[in-house]
Amino acid sequence: MIRNFLAAVQFGPLAITLFVAIAGAVVALIGGFAGWDGVTDFGKLAAGGGALGFFGWLFLPIILRSI
Repeated sequence: MIRNFLAAVQFGPLAITLFVAIAGAVVALIGGFAGWDGVTDFGKLAAGGGALGFFGWLFLPIILRSI
């Protein structure tokens, strides 16, 4: 039970931020094709934030071990 909880805590944020990055890229693509500048900008922001969160959470254990 505890092992499953710890796995969810470790991999849950990775899955969420990866989903946000992919969904943001799709939204930016749709906004770009439709010519909607606001939607494109929001999609870029979501994709960038999701990617930043994904790689930040991915490298957090490495950074903490090196301290």
